Amino acid sequence: AGGRLLIPRGSEGAEILPLLREFRPTLLWMLPASLIALVRDHHATQSDFSSIRLCWSGGDKVSAELEREFTALAGFPIHESYGMTELGMATISPIDGENRIGSVGQLCPGYEMSLRDDSGDEVAVGQPGRLWIRTLGATVGYWQNPAATAETIVDGWLDTGDVMKVDADGYLWFCGRKKQIIVHDSSNICPQEVEEALAEHHAIAEVGVIGIHDLVHGENVRAYVTLKEGAPPVKGGELIEFARQRIGYKAPEEIVFLDQMPWNATGKVDREALRRMAEVPIHGT
Repeated sequence: AGGRLLIPRGSEGAEILPLLREFRPTLLWMLPASLIALVRDHHATQSDFSSIRLCWSGGDKVSAELEREFTALAGFPIHESYGMTELGMATISPIDGENRIGSVGQLCPGYEMSLRDDSGDEVAVGQPGRLWIRTLGATVGYWQNPAATAETIVDGWLDTGDVMKVDADGYLWFCGRKKQIIVHDSSNICPQEVEEALAEHHAIAEVGVIGIHDLVHGENVRAYVTLKEGAPPVKGGELIEFARQRIGYKAPEEIVFLDQMPWNATGKVDREALRRMAEVPIHGT
């Protein structure tokens, strides 16, 4: 009781940093895109983060690079969570347990999960499957849309549309949205895995990956990237080889350089905007 909640008007580092310095919060909860903007602000220092004891983030994948940059300033890693409007917060990294970097944590109390393949069968531990959630706090349906309700909620289980893996200790690992999975030569490729591999390159600031229709392979992997300010020139072929050394056949076939990455209202890479860009032919990478 008696805690203070700060809700900033924007997510730029220039607005967040003065609040950290003046009010010295102990808990920070931000979208990954906002955290990136914060830790990369040229005026951010370790002392600005010295009052913070815990940082939670969700709504999108927390990249390994963001984890490294945040940990360098705050002295501890980000705790991830997972949820959606229809369910509330379904998973969270335990405060009093192990924070497994890259995982969205374990199920919250009152939630049940089922990871299923395309046939509706449960998948084995460590294998990717579509995440279904059951909880008393879930929505009962979509307003005046019985078709969407029937498609999403089956026997009390809600289809999240997300692909996850679970390890032997119940930690969940986000693989991607089912509709975002890229099928290349009959292999399923998660765009987030490709993005994380490319984000490790020293010159890359932001990256978004989508599948591009291809008559031979089904879909090819295309990565849109922006470069860090002052970064030395880098060629698309270099980035492709960089990714191939880390994720093998999942590496992109194409690299497109952007001056600015499109973001949606929830702080995620706007993949629909990237798909619209993809409708315009490009020449080379």
